[in-house]
Amino acid sequence: MTISDDFSDDVYRFIWSIVKSHKSFLYRIGGICNHIHMLVDLNPTVALSSLVRDIKAKSSGWMKSDNRFPLFEGWAREYYASTLSYKDKSTVIQYIINQRIHHNVTDFNTEIEQLCANANLVLHKDDFKL
Repeated sequence: MTISDDFSDDVYRFIWSIVKSHKSFLYRIGGICNHIHMLVDLNPTVALSSLVRDIKAKSSGWMKSDNRFPLFEGWAREYYASTLSYKDKSTVIQYIINQRIHHNVTDFNTEIEQLCANANLVLHKDDFKL
């Protein structure tokens, strides 16, 4: 629980600059104090793993050195990514916008389980510590 509402926009802007540096487009970013969601149009010349690596490494370095995030120790090793149809874009944007409301009803563990189930993925809890 390390990204306070007071400074979340700063984190989002920092991450947006990384996405732009990868010649990709950030449609939406948002989240709550312990995780974020992004809808990104990934440039076809960019590997998803490279983008995520740079987002995590650069934002971690910045947040650890900034006294506004005293409890931040780093991002989780894991991440979740999936593709979606263009017709689903507005639905996903609304989902990201409504994160605070959503997490008043659904906890993070349940959210991950639902995302994996919706994508027909098997969640191995031994490999993914929630």
